[in-house]
Amino acid sequence: MKKYISIGHWKDNKNTTSVASTARTKEDFREMLGGNEFIPYIILTESRFNKVIELDTFDLFNEVKKMTSNYRKWDEVTEYINQCWDIMEEKLQRA
Repeated sequence: MKKYISIGHWKDNKNTTSVASTARTKEDFREMLGGNEFIPYIILTESRFNKVIELDTFDLFNEVKKMTSNYRKWDEVTEYINQCWDIMEEKLQRA
């Protein structure tokens, strides 16, 4: 089982948040998110998350661009990672 974290929002709430859990595959994690009405912008494995939080803002933005084709969310996701990486790290540890 791998640990995954996703940045997105709940169906009836447009506030950006993150959700972490364990799953066998990324597809299983995505299916679990959909069943709980969570709309993911990006999904990261624990190891990828650890690499991403080490990047500076410009490199992080370029990395986010590679993770999602939703260009409207690039700034939002980058800002969320910059401001809430400690919360995301805690969620991953609890998963």
